[in-house]
Parts: sequence; C-alpha cells; structure tokens
Amino acid sequence: MALMLAVTTACEIKPQKTYDYEPPADKVQERDSVIFGICGGQSTQNVLQIIKDNEDTLFFNVEEARKKGMVMADYHRGEEIYVLPDSTGKVALMTINKDNLLGEWVMPSPYDGSTPSGVIIKEGGEAESFGQQGDIIYKAWRIYNGFLQLVETRDDGTDLYYTQTYDIVRMTRDSLYLRNKNEDESFEFGRYVPEPELDLGLEFDEDDSDNYGLY
Repeated sequence: MALMLAVTTACEIKPQKTYDYEPPADKVQERDSVIFGICGGQSTQNVLQIIKDNEDTLFFNVEEARKKGMVMADYHRGEEIYVLPDSTGKVALMTINKDNLLGEWVMPSPYDGSTPSGVIIKEGGEAESFGQQGDIIYKAWRIYNGFLQLVETRDDGTDLYYTQTYDIVRMTRDSLYLRNKNEDESFEFGRYVPEPELDLGLEFDEDDSDNYGLY
C-alpha cells in the first residue's frame, strides 16, 4: 500500500483532453476498452502493474504481447501506459507507452524529400502539424481500442474535421510506424532531432567596441 501511494503521489495521472469533434451519427462507436494508468514498481518483464487514477491496482500478463511485438516502447516505473486487455481482463493484448508517444514525430517531406514534416503529439490530447504537411492541420489525438486516432482539418476554409485511425505497427524510443486504416497507407516516423549548430571556429574578442566606433 505504501509503494502504491508513493508512486501515485510522485506521478499524477493527466487525463486526455476531450476535443470538440463528434463522429457522424450513422457511425456506431465501439466501447473503448483501453485501460490507462501508471506503471507500478512491481512490474516485471512479463507482468505489468497498472495503478489507475482511482488508486485501483491491476496486474496484466504481457508475455504473449511481448512475443508478438505488441509492447510498444516497453514500460518503466512511473510511466503512463495504455493497456488493451483480453476478455478476461488479466492478459494484455497490447501496451502503449504514452510518455514515449508524446513528442515530435517527423519524416522527410513528401514535397521536397528533405524538409522534415509530421505530427506533434502533445500532453492533454492536443496535436499540431510539424513543418510542411500540405494542407493538413492536426488538432487532437487519442488512443482508442489500441489504435491511434488523429483529428485533422484542411487549410481550405471549410472548417470540417476528419478522424484518421492508425494501427501502431511498432514503436520504439526513437521510431514510430503507423498504418492508416482508412486509406491503407503506411508511415515511418522518427523522433525529431534538431540539426546541430554549425561551428565556424571563429572567436571574437570580449570587447571590440573600439574597433567599431563611429568617427
């Protein structure tokens, strides 16, 4: 009990933001069965302890999920994790490391092949476009039944919103592979790393003001 309280106190769970988007009435939404919480200190290679925001503690066997490559970016104590359980509620079909999912994911621009473009997945369910992404503007994201859903709009003045649903094929600390279920397209992202500043090897005196005075 002391360990559970220590972990929950140190790592406050941040719920996802709800975005202003409603699916069309003719599309029936499945119930979201994903469980969300913090990875507890009793987690092992094949057993994941999840501490929910109401302090309930659950344990999931992840042995088969790990064998099938469905443990996305692994898990460590204190990290926020999504779990897709089986019908028994004791076996994880998939786990997704939310802490690792957050950040700037880029790939070469489809327009010039060099400038990075992609998506920024932010805390609170917010999303933004990174670089030149055509006319696509990302607005929000969520994990839904083990899929990544991105809400986007177009820069065409119509103010219409679309939800794209992606299979998370594989995720590591530095790579993210997605497959668009709506359009059957695959995307390979890497974590954005800024270009290092170019060192020209030039040194300036601390005080050269006398050399640049006006006469």
